[in-house]
Amino acid sequence: MRSLGLLLIEVLLLIIGGSIFLLLFVVGCLYTFCKHVVKFDYSSKRQLQPIIRSVTLSLDGLACAGGGELLNDALRINGKIKYGKWNKSISGISGLVKIYEKDTWLRRFLDRCLGKNHCDESISDEDRFYYKNN
Repeated sequence: MRSLGLLLIEVLLLIIGGSIFLLLFVVGCLYTFCKHVVKFDYSSKRQLQPIIRSVTLSLDGLACAGGGELLNDALRINGKIKYGKWNKSISGISGLVKIYEKDTWLRRFLDRCLGKNHCDESISDEDRFYYKNN
């Protein structure tokens, strides 16, 4: 019963926090766009690229957390490095899996689409240190 209560609280926080964060995102994007269009100094590289990159990283974290178990089963990942943590990227985990376990089709696909050695470069320094020393 306690775990159900904690789950309901978490869902309530998701609804409230998600709504506030989404509203702040939309208002902030509109404000940034309008501000720089009025000043005639709009640069898509400077203003739009960080927004797109942040959205991509957020969706990557959601995909890793939500689809982690599916990826672990589909790719037959059984070691200590697994998909499924919200604070890890799919690319970073794919790079770690390649180094310490086996190469997967997902890593090859990501490297082909996002650039050579993308998965290796996506591994955070903390993860690289942790898995190297444990």
